[in-house]
Amino acid sequence: MSILLFSYIFPFLLTVLLLQRAAAFSGRDLRGWGAAMVFGFAGAGIVLMPVGGLPIGRWLISFNANFSIPLSAILFSKVFESFFGMRLLDEKALRTGWMFSILAGAVLYPMAMGLGRWDPYAAGWGFSWLFILAFLVTVALLAMRNRFAGVLVAAILACDLHLLESANFWDYLIDPILVAVSCIALGKWIVRRRAQAPMHKT
Repeated sequence: MSILLFSYIFPFLLTVLLLQRAAAFSGRDLRGWGAAMVFGFAGAGIVLMPVGGLPIGRWLISFNANFSIPLSAILFSKVFESFFGMRLLDEKALRTGWMFSILAGAVLYPMAMGLGRWDPYAAGWGFSWLFILAFLVTVALLAMRNRFAGVLVAAILACDLHLLESANFWDYLIDPILVAVSCIALGKWIVRRRAQAPMHKT
């Protein structure tokens, strides 16, 4: 039951974010609990709306079987910021998440597609070096007071509670959509930094 309920989290957050973006074009005030409740109920209604005998929220599973915890956390941070003006994940945490996702994707996906003899996806089943590495990275980020550490803690706890339909730890850490979004976001940040560089020199 918990797996089914959790599968609606990402579609719900995505729907609310899209509603926020649409409302922003009309110049409406999106701040406060009132707006959060209105958009929340509207998002839930859309996600639970049956289409072809299946709720819209479940249709997304056909595109991506498991949406990772970091992807949901980043999306939640964006939605929360729009409603309450508070950044749960600051720029440093987001950049860390982008780099973590790109590096993890570079390790996992090429090998999983048969570009090598070693398949790192197997390490996601049961206790392995992947859990130790994730733990060490989390501890290091906690020591540096990087908020992305909280996201990794959430991923570890979610895996322990079996909240996703997959039992593989990799699926809790990354997914193809997260890697693609991270590449785009980090690329835009690098371009922006290079564009601002001459301004700092003057």
